[in-house]
Parts: sequence; C-alpha cells; structure tokens
Amino acid sequence: MKLFDGHIHAGNNTQAGEIISFLDRIGGDYGLVLAADHGKWDDDNPDAVCSDEAVIRLVDEGGGRLYGLSSVSPYSEGGAGRKAEKAFAKGLKGLKIYPHGGFFPNDKRLYEAYELAQSKGYPVFIHTGMKAQRSQRMIYNNPIYIDDIAVDFPKLKIVIMHAAYPWTEEALVLSHLNKNVMVDLTFLDVLSYTYGRDLLAEVTKRFCKVLGSEKIIWGSEGEYLGLDAFRDDGISRVKNCLAEIMDFDFISQRDKENILYNNTLNLLGGNR
Repeated sequence: MKLFDGHIHAGNNTQAGEIISFLDRIGGDYGLVLAADHGKWDDDNPDAVCSDEAVIRLVDEGGGRLYGLSSVSPYSEGGAGRKAEKAFAKGLKGLKIYPHGGFFPNDKRLYEAYELAQSKGYPVFIHTGMKAQRSQRMIYNNPIYIDDIAVDFPKLKIVIMHAAYPWTEEALVLSHLNKNVMVDLTFLDVLSYTYGRDLLAEVTKRFCKVLGSEKIIWGSEGEYLGLDAFRDDGISRVKNCLAEIMDFDFISQRDKENILYNNTLNLLGGNR
C-alpha cells in the first residue's frame, strides 16, 4: 500500500537526503514538509524556525517525493498575505499555522493569506490541541476558532491537526458541520502512551464512523520529535504507529488507503 506522510518537520539545516532516507525506512512514497513561523514566540526560540526558503530547497532537492507548506503568522515580515504569495510562486502548496506561538487562527491579519490559498485550491493546516513546547500557550490552540475561518472561506480546505486533543469533541463537530474541514491523526500515538489512553484507535474509529475516512489524514512528525515534554522513540515510534493503523479491524482497507495516502495526495492537488 502506498504511503504519504502528511506531517514532517524540518529545520533550516535539514538535508533532503535525510528526509528521503526516513521515508524509505518507513515505506513512504511522498512526504509533506512543514515550514514553521510561530510569530513572536520565535524571537526567544530562533532554533524552532523553519523558513519557507528552507522548505523550498528541500522540495527542489527531493527528487519529486517532497511537497512543502509555507508558514505564516500575523507577525510575518511584510504581512502574511505577501509571504504566502511569494511561497506559492516558488512551489509551496499550502499553509501551516501555529497558533500556540501567541495568536488565534482567526486573526484577521491572516485572512489575506487564507484568501490566496482558497483561490489556488491550496490547503491550510492548523495546529490545534496540545502545545508542543512548555513556553507556548494552549488557549490559542482551541479549534473552535477554526469555525470562523471555515465559514468565512467556504472553499478553503482546512485541516485540524492532531485531532485537537484534548478538544477532540470540538474537532469532530467542526469537521462534521463544515464540509471544508478535515482532521489529522498525527501525534495521537504519542498522546496515547503519554496520557494512558488508546487515543489513536478511539479517534480513528469514531471519526471514521461519523465523518468517513475521506476526511482524515495521517502524518509522522518526522523521524525525531525534539519535544522535551514527550518521550521520543525515533523511527520505531513511526513504524509502530503505522503497524497499529494497519492492524485496525474496525476500518476497511480502503479506509486505510484514504487515511495513509489518497486524502493527502488529493489535498495537494494529486500527482505532479
């Protein structure tokens, strides 16, 4: 079965060969690399930044196996819309938003970028739920603010990342009531062993039943997490997660193909 990893973090010095090697070792065909602009939080955490330029380079050097997303915030130099426009012109295929850097995703300063993404048919992936680093603020990650974006931009393809845990109920309802909203399962395996609940299975089963597998995608985070609040088992974490999904007996083979490949490919416009 084909595999599209829809959530790979990188740094400004990451090499394309590192990501391609990772994909090969997990049986991946394609990967989606995410830039990272957390807004003002980056002023004190410059190592967390992954520039659009770095992602453009990775895509260019990825031998046709890597796609990339720009990242914008209300504080992006020159404005979020202008930054997105430049990134799209150089081949990036959508946006990644990190509210826990200190802003709400429905901040009107982001709307020009959303409008541009909608006009091009590009998706917007929005981090929701738990925060990645202890100094970030979870209040900005509540998915309820995504409802504003979904209504204001009804043709914009939106992905609620991490199923918004611990706000999974909100994520489910938002995705059901807004045709343009999908849900991502990334990191639920880590949250499962961190908080002692089988969240990956629980969310996959319920969300597939309510939404259908066509509205769910998966990603790995990449080979390493680099997050001090969460145990990192490296590539074995990713392989174990994939094995768990493949063993799920409550969803069909077609559901697995949708979650692990088809939906992400379709979000990004299909084959090059």
